[in-house]
Amino acid sequence: MDAPEKSIEDTVLDAARSCILEHGVRRTTLAEIARRAEVSRPTVYRRWTDTRAVVSSLLTREISALIPSFDATASGRDQIVTAVDQAADRIRIHPLFVKILRSDSDVLATYILHRLGTSQSLIIDTLSSLIVVGQGDSSIRAGDPATLATMLLLMVQSAVQSAEMVSERIPGAEVMHQMAYAVDAYLRPRSA
Repeated sequence: MDAPEKSIEDTVLDAARSCILEHGVRRTTLAEIARRAEVSRPTVYRRWTDTRAVVSSLLTREISALIPSFDATASGRDQIVTAVDQAADRIRIHPLFVKILRSDSDVLATYILHRLGTSQSLIIDTLSSLIVVGQGDSSIRAGDPATLATMLLLMVQSAVQSAEMVSERIPGAEVMHQMAYAVDAYLRPRSA
């Protein structure tokens, strides 16, 4: 059976991924993305205004693909702790994120310092839903789910971005395991 045909968006995002991995974000242009995608420049410009917009869409797609599915039989807290351990480590070693963090970290500065990106909002919404489940099964402490989810995003995002910096002291995978432990402690009800 033939594989389903890729959408124009996926074709362009795949081309952008290839360009970024080879040249970095700063040296990637919409013209080069269009050439690699084998589409016209107007086709790309109709969907994205500039290279940063393409990169934003690409990061959202890549992060969305790394968010694990959840086990409805596990407690809300267990699901979050497992997701943090798995997804954060996947993001930490993902070739695209490694390339951007090492050579174009200023690209992420907007999403670290100034505003939430689409993928960050998706993560907060997913975590908020799981926090509601965990509060319902008494595995997560009381508190506004959106506030708890936002704090989790900040904690995990910081650990993922800084894991390389401390790698001589703590291997990256261990940083992620420790982050999962911290998340578990943060969410645990006070009496548990």
